[in-house]
Amino acid sequence: MRLTIQLACKVVAGMGFLLLATFGPGACTYVPFDAPRNEVEPERPSLRSNVSHRIDRDVARAGGRSGFIPLLDGNDALGARLSMIEAAEQRIDIQSFLIKPDKAGSLVSLALLDAAERGVAVRLLVDDVFSTASDEQLALLASSPRIDVRLFNPLSRRSPAAMNYLLDFGRVNRRMHNKAFIVDRSMAIVGGRNIADEYFRIDTETEFSDFDVFVAGPVVSEMDEAFELYWNDRWSVPVKALTRRGDGAAPAEVKRALKIHAETAAAGIYQQAVGSSYLERIRSGRVAAKFGHAHAVTDDPSKLKVPVREGERLLAEMLFGQIATARSQVTILTPYFVPEDWGANLLIDATRRGVRVRVVTNSLAATNHPYVHGGYMRHRADLLAAGVELYEVRADAPEVLGVAPPGEGVHLTMHTKLAIIDDRTSFIGSLNFDPRSIKLNSEFGVFVDSREIASAFLREIDEDLRKYTFKLRLEPNGGLLWVYQNRDLPEVFAQEPGAGLVRKATARLTTFLPVEGQL
Repeated sequence: MRLTIQLACKVVAGMGFLLLATFGPGACTYVPFDAPRNEVEPERPSLRSNVSHRIDRDVARAGGRSGFIPLLDGNDALGARLSMIEAAEQRIDIQSFLIKPDKAGSLVSLALLDAAERGVAVRLLVDDVFSTASDEQLALLASSPRIDVRLFNPLSRRSPAAMNYLLDFGRVNRRMHNKAFIVDRSMAIVGGRNIADEYFRIDTETEFSDFDVFVAGPVVSEMDEAFELYWNDRWSVPVKALTRRGDGAAPAEVKRALKIHAETAAAGIYQQAVGSSYLERIRSGRVAAKFGHAHAVTDDPSKLKVPVREGERLLAEMLFGQIATARSQVTILTPYFVPEDWGANLLIDATRRGVRVRVVTNSLAATNHPYVHGGYMRHRADLLAAGVELYEVRADAPEVLGVAPPGEGVHLTMHTKLAIIDDRTSFIGSLNFDPRSIKLNSEFGVFVDSREIASAFLREIDEDLRKYTFKLRLEPNGGLLWVYQNRDLPEVFAQEPGAGLVRKATARLTTFLPVEGQL
């Protein structure tokens, strides 16, 4: 979608001059960046809740390190968020790339309204472009006196989205991709999930495999500072400044409407999520947190306001610095892998130093953005020749493994953003290994220094690679083979396995267009 808009804008860019001459730039691209801000405050003024104090005590026993619990399953991830909202006593801060008015979005919104009624202050910051929740829906949520909703870098409401791209491409092409979920400034979730059904495996034919972690301890304060940086930025515009509709609705009316939708559309999903057996094991102590020293890193909002070449890439540079000094191994999981020449050279240089380098990404059949795959295809042979190991997710793995009924076409797509360097450093966050994340968008993540956590991640990855991925192999003639080894006899494919003609043509087209820097 975004590439379609961007390419269309370039093709008809000449029309922009005529539109500017006719209407003037301000008429089409005005955004109320200076709209007044009203901060929501908790009903009770204490800064630390009872839950926070209990978490603080647990962390103190770990010598000030932060605690981490992985959330692999989408149902568990939704249940963790809903449970945290219900436990909140002071403040809830949510930063997301997108939110949808679907079942997951309704359940989260209803829980936030309940929390606000208890006196909890709620702040929701969402990037504007890909959210399908309308201004009116978000304004209704913000009708509660203790809920504030802001949209980051919104498009002008005076013209269609395509017009914004035509007349103000340099601004609207730069997006906030950060994701963070923080409660009472003491517990949080960080990872790749947005607020929509597919991220929690609700009513979708696609198994959207994602990953995030529950976090408690000192690093949450750093996450909170990163949230504040964006929340207080001029580009974070109150949703009420973008629409007048819904301002007069009473919070009780909003809650009733949401409750009806949640009860009819999401019957059983709530109980299944908050009552998950995994969460019960966490509550009972049978699943314990693993601890490590951690550091949260965010790109500054200023990255989005200067020409691409001038922007600081704080998060990416820290990750790539870790890769450049790796001594034994680098494992990267990224749904979109477009390394460009400099990124490919970074990984090739590591292999020349004797470092084992593995990259796990989606196959062409598995990816939800086939055009992005085109930016990866041209690098595969060189990476493999240098010794980099490439693994691509098998789209029909659920059916092959017998976890999905045959013939139903359940489709596996990976959305995980995770990296493990050597035997002790782990990165969890929003960053993809592609130019859009590295250069164009802002990103957020957490680095964890812990041998125990890194080893646990690597064990899990090693177990899953054989079951869920093809390993790519380079033939002497330069051709590629995709090898699936979770069989008595390996399956070998000589072309993009499972990908149809349209996907192949879309990916191939990208390789001929000068758009790699936009992927």
